[in-house]
Order: sequence, then C-alpha cells, then structure tokens
Amino acid sequence: MTGSALMDFFIAVVGLCAIVYLIYLALDFIAPDERFKQIGRFAVGVVALLAFLVAIKNVLFGGSGGLAGMSPVGIIDFAIGLIVVMVVLYIIYMAVDFIAPANFAVPLKYVIGAIAMIAILVIAERALFGGGLGISSNFLQQGRISNR
Repeated sequence: MTGSALMDFFIAVVGLCAIVYLIYLALDFIAPDERFKQIGRFAVGVVALLAFLVAIKNVLFGGSGGLAGMSPVGIIDFAIGLIVVMVVLYIIYMAVDFIAPANFAVPLKYVIGAIAMIAILVIAERALFGGGLGISSNFLQQGRISNR
C-alpha cells in the first residue's frame, strides 16, 4: 500500500458519495412511483458498495486505490447530464398535462419517468466507471492529473 494509492482511495470515496447523493436527490423528482424509487436506490446503493469494495481491494492488494474512471470532470459531466434530464422531463410533463387527456397522462408520465431513470443510471455509470459523456475534456488525457 502506498500513499498515492491511499489518496486515490479517498478521492474515489468522495466522488462516489457525491454521485450517489446526486442520484438520490434526482430520484425524488424523476421516479414516477415509490417502487421505481426503491429500485433505483437499491441499484445505486449496490453499485456504490461494489465500487467501494473494489477501491478497498485496490488500495490493500495493489492497484490504483480508487476508481480509475472517476474524475472531477466526470462528476461535473454527471451533474450537467442530471440537470438536462430533469429540465427535459419537466418540459415534457408540462406538455403532457396540457395535451393529453387526464386518464392517459398518468400512464404516459409513468413510461417517460422510467425512461428518464434509465438515462440517469446510464450517465451515472459513465461518470463512475469512465467513458465520460463527452461534454468536457478528460483531466487524464490533458495531463493535468497523471497516473504515475
């Protein structure tokens, strides 16, 4: 175990906490019902636990000590993606309320909310495990943070 791996571990834990917290906040707005909210929270919680265990394994048994794909830019990308999904969802809900009859609006919002939750989980995966969203440039590629 090196000091660098330990620092990478702390960075990974902070980033993981930030992304999980943002997802939990968004689920209150996006989830069409309590069951979807529970499924989303369970999925995010299990993935966060697994990512935490991988980070511990890396710091104790060799490796980077963190999540190799996580970066400050990834968290910003995730927050931007989350805000975009929430704004688009709000506008779509307003349009559905205005156009659709009342007995058709609720099932339509349910389906749209489920699609929005899937989008949130996809952008969370990209932020946590690398790949990025292509919104911002990656720190690692620019050499601002080195892997040495």
